[in-house]
Amino acid sequence: MKKNWFKLFALVCSVAFFAACSDDENPTLPVSDINATYTTTDEANTLALTYGSTAMTGKSVAFNSADGKTATLTLAGAPNELLSTLLGTTVNNPGVIPGEATTTLNVTLVPVGETGYTFNGTDETNGRALEYSGSIEQGKLTLNVNATFTNDLIGTWNLVSVPTDAESTLYPIQCVWESTEELSLLGGLIKMPLGDVLNMALRMPILEGNLSANNALAAVLQSVSFGADGNIIASYSDSDDLTSPVWQNSPAGMVQYCMKDNKLYAYLDVDAIMALVSAAETKADEGDTDLLGLILPVVLKHVGEITPMLSEGIPLDYRVDAETGALSVFISQDGLGAILIKVANELLSDENIVAALGEMMASDPNFGSMAGMLDLTQLPAILNGTTHMELGLNFNPAE
Repeated sequence: MKKNWFKLFALVCSVAFFAACSDDENPTLPVSDINATYTTTDEANTLALTYGSTAMTGKSVAFNSADGKTATLTLAGAPNELLSTLLGTTVNNPGVIPGEATTTLNVTLVPVGETGYTFNGTDETNGRALEYSGSIEQGKLTLNVNATFTNDLIGTWNLVSVPTDAESTLYPIQCVWESTEELSLLGGLIKMPLGDVLNMALRMPILEGNLSANNALAAVLQSVSFGADGNIIASYSDSDDLTSPVWQNSPAGMVQYCMKDNKLYAYLDVDAIMALVSAAETKADEGDTDLLGLILPVVLKHVGEITPMLSEGIPLDYRVDAETGALSVFISQDGLGAILIKVANELLSDENIVAALGEMMASDPNFGSMAGMLDLTQLPAILNGTTHMELGLNFNPAE
């Protein structure tokens, strides 16, 4: 009997010994070395993040594990350096997943020797499906996410063509402006709603090359595609010759979207957009520069009201016509529209700005002959009386 007990004791010790040897031969990286927040700009804790096949910047992922077996990943937007410096307070970029300021993933870790861990999985919530995979080692977290959304806008929408008949009311630019006050023209001889005057101006050939604003827009924007991955891709042309557009697609990740509460929310990659703006040639003459110097201080006063929308999404209204299938995406008088009305009101209440605008209009070879018809000083009262506003674009579904 004692001999049997001795054999059992020896067996238990052997198992424990070999298990200990196995642990020594396959050590794992302590989680204390990798629990951190990783960003795309931090050299000490670098984040290599891709959304689909597109590398993303301006994001952060916080990694936290207690046991090296499971971990929590918290995906979010990192502070935007440009806007944070401008406002003197932290302004975060949009989150990684459109419509989600933060996204929490509970992952299972697979050790890779003593160098780190890998992980992968799926997550379904908020009406979207998410697949993810990645790895972590000391000083670097690699993560790829693929999101799939479902909504009624997925697909390609062509910008409405400029109509050739006078009876058509559907133009590329959607402009509706109703107010309790009407616009007085020719010293009061004619009174018209502001929306009618704006639409007339948008359709008149008053731009360079004898183009209207609607024609000019059609020469630079062909279509937009709402992807199931949450990206908006625009087919656009930056050709100097508006009569010969060269169509190309905007980069994925520059503009993303989601649908919430019957609104469309757009999320901008501010850094990428600013890089494109900086790369583009600016062709402002001295008069434009002087006017910009008057306008900019007024606009900057309201940047603090607009910047939260860059993190939380820019709310846009949309409507699909039941008969024609046409899609209208626009800013209404609420939200962003209310801020724009406030800014416009302040600008048009400034005598120096009104005078500069009047001089610019009078000196324009295409518009100068009509500049005397309009007294800009009456616009603040019309803006204050706004009851309904739609400023945006019209699209037809692509075949």
